[in-house]
Amino acid sequence: MIKSVYGKLFLGFVATIVISFMITGMFAFHQSKADTTTLASGELGKSSEHISDLVERISKDDLYKILSDYSQTSELNFDLRSDRLKMSYGHFDRNVKLSEKQVSYLQSHVGKSITNMVGTKIAYAKSFNINNRVYVICVQKDSSDTQKTYLTSYILAGIILFIAGSLIFLVVSDFIVKPISELTKATNELGKGNYNVRVNYAGDDEIAKLNNAFNQMAIQLAKQEETRQQFISDVSHEFQTPLTAIGGFANILMTENLPDDQRKKYAEIILSNSKRLSTLSKNMLQLATLEGDDTKLDKSSYSLIAQLNRVIETQDYSALLKDIEIEFIKPRGDLMVEADESRMEQVWTNLINNAIKYTKEHGVITVEVKKSGSNVIVNIQDTGIGMSKETISHIFERFYRDDKSRAIEGNGLGLAIVARIISLHGFTLDVQSQEDVGSIFSVKMPLYVKRLAPRFNEKKE
Repeated sequence: MIKSVYGKLFLGFVATIVISFMITGMFAFHQSKADTTTLASGELGKSSEHISDLVERISKDDLYKILSDYSQTSELNFDLRSDRLKMSYGHFDRNVKLSEKQVSYLQSHVGKSITNMVGTKIAYAKSFNINNRVYVICVQKDSSDTQKTYLTSYILAGIILFIAGSLIFLVVSDFIVKPISELTKATNELGKGNYNVRVNYAGDDEIAKLNNAFNQMAIQLAKQEETRQQFISDVSHEFQTPLTAIGGFANILMTENLPDDQRKKYAEIILSNSKRLSTLSKNMLQLATLEGDDTKLDKSSYSLIAQLNRVIETQDYSALLKDIEIEFIKPRGDLMVEADESRMEQVWTNLINNAIKYTKEHGVITVEVKKSGSNVIVNIQDTGIGMSKETISHIFERFYRDDKSRAIEGNGLGLAIVARIISLHGFTLDVQSQEDVGSIFSVKMPLYVKRLAPRFNEKKE
């Protein structure tokens, strides 16, 4: 079995040449045969007219010798007959000889001609009226030399075509196989973990598109590898800090005699860090679940206003600890949406909790709901520390926290979870922020429109 691309291309090339050559040769052979017959008929027709002139002008005593000499010099075989005469000159082939029926036809139709052909032998017969007597002259010719010449030329042309085609094939195939070989080497390098490998091929053909796709894949894999490394580093950092605190204070509690109040304080620190680890683990597991390809939403229609009221009530205590006021601005009447209620409740919880974390004491958080055509927009605005444009471009990445927020408790997964849930629903999430002024997170989602069941009119008979 041929495995290399070169071998397969060459085999295809040879098969194409052979099949094309055979088909072309078959048609060309038939055409050549027809052309040879036409040409030979013309030549034999002229020869028969020349013979008729000789018969008419030469006396009977000299006729046989002159016609015999003419047969030898012209290398023609011919037969001459009339009602009183029948002569043959040369090696007359009986396979193409005229039948008695054909002779009778020519004798009764003066001036008519008949052509017989068997293999490479051609016989041309024509009747003439010479000195008030009807003669039938049949001239034969062997066209094998002509056909051999054609066959030789055809074979020579095929050899030249094959050699020239092979040289052109080697040049053209090199343009095809060489980029594929380079792509194979690059793929092997990529498989070894070298994500910086690239293939260079200029053009707009399919190979160039394949190489461009490979380069894009390598770039994406490099980014994923960088993200993976950063993820491992971030996870290690997020876990290391509380684990260090837990281990350190646990050793103190075990090895030293401490007053009850100090022992209680250290125990609370250990408990706080263990909760932090628990929250981090849950968020990581939830984000991994949301990013899975088989993630499904349990959608239903529900009241958005009731949901936001419920979330705000659960966050009131955290806001009161910092003397932060949560203001809820809503339109008259209820607003229904269709979404995964538990997932969207987590969105509002994370956004409001995030606003409380980054808002200074005595600040204000505004939750505003407003209709916009067939959509509803929920704005969650705080008077917190705000963000720069650079920070906004990264806030939905896992574990991302800018320098200003490092001192605030959190693990950088909340907004990543929010962005993923919004994306799964097909809703829109927008962020506006100004440093030292505050931030606004806006979620745009369609209003739920109850679909009426079609009515069917019962036909009474």
